[in-house]
Amino acid sequence: MKFCSFVIAALLTGPTALGQNLPLVPPPHESAVVANKTMPVPQVITVSVPSDSSWKGHLEIFGEAIQRMTKGQHRLAFSDTGDAALVVNRHSDLADEAYSLVTNIDQIQIATSSLRGLAHATATLLQLVGAYDTGELPQLSINDSPTLSYRNFMVDMGRNPHSVELLKETIDLLWFYKVDSMQLHLTDDQRFAFPSTAFPKLWDGLITVEQFKNLEAYAVARGVTIIPELEVPGHSEKLRGIYPEVFGKTGTDLVKSDTALEGLQTLLDEIVEVFPSSPYIHIGGDEAFGVPEDLQRDLINKLNAYLKTKGKQTLVWEGPRPGNGDNKVDTDVIHINWRTINYPADQMLEDGYQVINATWDPLYLVDHFPRTNYTMTSPQHIYETLSITRFKHMNPWIRTYNEPIEVEPSERLIGFCMPWWEGREKNYFAQVVPRLIPFAEVAWNHDIERDFDEFSPRTQKTETARMAAFYPVTIKAANLVVPEDGVFHNETDISLHADGDVEIRYTLDGSNPRITSTLYSHPLSLAKSVTVRATAFVDGKQMGHGSRANFTAVAPTDNLALGKPVETSASSGPPFSIGRITDGGTDNLDFYLGYPAIPDPITMTIDLGTVQSVSSITVVAYTVSGSYEKYTVEVSADGKTFDEVGSRLEKPKQPTPSVDHPFPARDIRYVRVISHGNLGHVFDAFSKIVEVQVR
Repeated sequence: MKFCSFVIAALLTGPTALGQNLPLVPPPHESAVVANKTMPVPQVITVSVPSDSSWKGHLEIFGEAIQRMTKGQHRLAFSDTGDAALVVNRHSDLADEAYSLVTNIDQIQIATSSLRGLAHATATLLQLVGAYDTGELPQLSINDSPTLSYRNFMVDMGRNPHSVELLKETIDLLWFYKVDSMQLHLTDDQRFAFPSTAFPKLWDGLITVEQFKNLEAYAVARGVTIIPELEVPGHSEKLRGIYPEVFGKTGTDLVKSDTALEGLQTLLDEIVEVFPSSPYIHIGGDEAFGVPEDLQRDLINKLNAYLKTKGKQTLVWEGPRPGNGDNKVDTDVIHINWRTINYPADQMLEDGYQVINATWDPLYLVDHFPRTNYTMTSPQHIYETLSITRFKHMNPWIRTYNEPIEVEPSERLIGFCMPWWEGREKNYFAQVVPRLIPFAEVAWNHDIERDFDEFSPRTQKTETARMAAFYPVTIKAANLVVPEDGVFHNETDISLHADGDVEIRYTLDGSNPRITSTLYSHPLSLAKSVTVRATAFVDGKQMGHGSRANFTAVAPTDNLALGKPVETSASSGPPFSIGRITDGGTDNLDFYLGYPAIPDPITMTIDLGTVQSVSSITVVAYTVSGSYEKYTVEVSADGKTFDEVGSRLEKPKQPTPSVDHPFPARDIRYVRVISHGNLGHVFDAFSKIVEVQVR
């Protein structure tokens, strides 16, 4: 009764108010803190846990993270006594992902019914221990569970390779922020990342069956589900190009052939064997151009029927239109709505389907293949606009851009999917992590009151805790001009640090450091853009994950705007921060990524610091395949009254990235660029100003 009575007493104090939240992401549904009361965390945290090997295994993993986080000051030890410092209880009446966490004067108590609930509780503890970093925890009580059962992050492995180490880091990231699953888009036209033994010529030769099985075990132990995807009938050129005798030469051949169906069932058998813990198997279903829709629906139903014999639920992307009668997709097939064009979300719900929201705006993260562009919204935009009932596109020429579909709340809206499409490992963490964190918070409780100014410093605390728990090596660079984006002028010194008697091995070519990699001994002077990776080793054994950081070298041209502060009406976020437009870089992809610029334009205002004589402003903008930035340039002496001094409002015959706007010399302090978007390539609603130079 000790546990239950404390929970009730603590909850009577009421939940913490917004702005006074615990340093947790996502914040719990119910929490209460006993004022001015703390619990000293013992050096040896004795643990009592039910006799479940998976629970004990998870707590061992948690203990390793605690030991790294606290630099060895605290460690876990299992105990059979009733007075353990950490007591884990199984409460079968709690929902699958629910947990309770209580800290009192001398004990931490966790109650849950499942390994996933236990993983959520330990993630909360990791964040608390790391955020307070005092050897003490507040006395508190937490009752928590997600409002949505499906909170998924997807990795596209069918365009570019992603290493096992990256996937393990992602699993720990998802555990830490309570994202329940990771979808692996294993196959596409460019690559086939799954190591089929039945069709060995498909495999890209990188991750083996044993490595995938190890990855599956790694995820299960951390309460994360891996959901595999075999993409058919669209995006199946690898299948058809390499084994046309089995899968046919066209998508229509594939959906009509019994031989192809048998081949797909064989591949699904292999996938189920490697990823047995997933209740779901994703079979693609989108963009099957030229394949009759009735045949697409037939294939989905055939594969769904087969997967049900394996005890699996079928996931598909929004693909063919709904169909009728016997040619309607089975209503137990779960649809991920991403375009809400050919099969709008409201119609999916009316037709009786469970729906996952993967709406382009704000969930799509696209590092376009090949390296030509980026499409993703800012962390702030994600945090403030993500809604389970809203479906919106990023393309202003698609109806749902200006008229998003808003549906009624429904139990059939089971969650979210945030997809990382086409990207490269080099860009992955810099682009994904800042955006996944707000996604994780809203996906856990989409009705949460949102205040980005409160959320942002809270994430700084949790990220400090996460880095301490999983990344023993700290990478720091001197004299960064855009710190959040890793930009420096001409040269920088990189320092690597890890506590304790460890060796730090590093690489500068983006490869994973090994025990044979260069030994770090002193700061590194760098004069070019580089990806630094650094790993700690003790007695030849790797400790935690290797750290990564991208640094961008810029040889700036001197001008009055260089390094000056900029304010914008549209948030961006790393590695596309607004500071990029005065950092001196003019590389075509070194842009500020502002969204949305339609229907209302984005303003970017540079403060030169003092009133100065100016006679020319150069705007450098992203340009490829005939695209151009549509903008006007205005100037002001007082920041209140602005006059236009230049513009590019029509598409030039030959768009160029750099445009000079000369005018009679005048005294100004502020330069304002008003952008209507980068037009003519991918989505026009994104502004992509690279640099503004003032002379």
